[in-house]
Formats: sequence, structure tokens, C-alpha cells
Amino acid sequence: MTRLRRAVLAGALLALIAASSVSAVTPAGTVTVETDGCSFRIHIALDLATDVVGWTVNASTDVDWDAGTSILHGSGSTDGGGRLDLGPFTADPGEYNVVVDDETPVDRSSIVEHFSLACESGSEAPVDSGGSAAPSPSGSELGAGGTPPPSGQEEGISGSGGGGGGGGIAVTPPPTDTAGSSTGSTPTGGLLGVLAMVAAAGAISLLSSRRFAAKAIRRDRGR
Repeated sequence: MTRLRRAVLAGALLALIAASSVSAVTPAGTVTVETDGCSFRIHIALDLATDVVGWTVNASTDVDWDAGTSILHGSGSTDGGGRLDLGPFTADPGEYNVVVDDETPVDRSSIVEHFSLACESGSEAPVDSGGSAAPSPSGSELGAGGTPPPSGQEEGISGSGGGGGGGGIAVTPPPTDTAGSSTGSTPTGGLLGVLAMVAAAGAISLLSSRRFAAKAIRRDRGR
């Protein structure tokens, strides 16, 4: 009985080993990767039509079925000619492995294809060769056609105003006509007018006083 049990166990162990050896056979075929910048397509071409095709994409610099980190995975079936196309996919620049097997999940019996992605930087906007772009105006060009900003002397009036002693102080004049401005700018004109009026009044008063005195003298003589 002991020998019989040993024989049965040995047979079962051999059967398991044989089964695992059969399942670990790499599928016959090829795997290619078509890259375009950071975009890529996977083309699977097996010798036989296969109902179950497992695949995964791992980020890795080592060429091994379980190396790196998986970024994509899935499964599908080939057409009658054993072909299966996947993609397009997009990934960051770097090195990757495509692992393809005729079962899922994939194992060491898989087809491993290594590839790299190198994303190209964006190109600059095209420039029209028929003409040049207009340069940005500088500070002097911006003010070339306009009126220069008024200085302090142009904004105000320098000198004394209205009979006061405000010499050297810039004053903004009110909006008046030309005649009014010329009259106000001559402070002695008003003074002369006042003096003329005072002189006239004095002359009238003097004449009146002389007439009154003459009449008084005549009255005294008539008495």
C-alpha cells in the first residue's frame, strides 16, 4: 500500500509538472509597436487564431514580463489570421514593455516587446515670410503725434495776481475770454480808474467850494 501511494503521488506530481510546462509555452507570433511622439499602437500577429489574448504595458527600462509598473492592460481575441491591433494609446516619454500572452493574466510565457517614447516639443507658430511684424512702439514713438504734456509753467500763470504779492506761484486761471484775461493781468488799470474818479470828485468839490465862497463874498459886500 505504501508503494502504491508513493506511485500515485509521483504520477500526480509529474502530471502537474507536465501541465504547467504545457501552459508555459510562449505563443508563436510577433508583437510590434508603432510610435508617433507620445502616441503608440500595438500590433499583435500570432501564428494561430486565438480566442483569449492578454496584454499589458509596463513602464520599465528592463526587458522582462513583470518588470516595472503597469500603466495599461486588457484582453481580446484575434481575427481569423491571428491578428489583433490595439490603440492608439498615449503615455509620457520613457521606456516601456508590451507583454502579450495567449492567456490572462499574463505570465512568464509571454511575448515581451520593448519600446521608447520621445515626445516632441511643440513648434512655434509660423511667421508670414511676406512681411515683417510691426515693432512695438517705444515711449518716444507713442507721443510723437500728440501734444506734449503741459509743464507747470504752461498749466499755470506765473506772477502776481489781483494786486497781491503772489509772484512765482503757478495758478490755474478760470476759463474767461481774452478781454477779461488782459484786463485782469494789468493790476494798475483799476487803480488808475479809482484815482481818476477821486480826482474828478475832488475837482468837483473844489469848484463847488469856490462857487460857494464867491457867493458868500458877494452877499457880504451887498450888505
